[in-house]
Amino acid sequence: MGLEFGNLPIRIRRIVYFGLSPLEQRAWAKSITHGVPNSLNRAMRALPPMLPGFLMSVGVVTWATAAHDRYSRKDPKLYENDK
Repeated sequence: MGLEFGNLPIRIRRIVYFGLSPLEQRAWAKSITHGVPNSLNRAMRALPPMLPGFLMSVGVVTWATAAHDRYSRKDPKLYENDK
């Protein structure tokens, strides 16, 4: 007699469930006036801890590329006698 989901004899008190119709929601509300400045603020706060690692990575890649180009050059002295 009524012991199935939706008809259980347990009552939950002090919990309020709210629902909002999909037709009443505004998905893009305040996306420009609040979202863009908030994203910029978060980026500015996250940039200082990330900056040293980024600069070191750029330096290592630049050095490695220059070293690779320097070591992969042909030695002109090896080809002096070729005709």
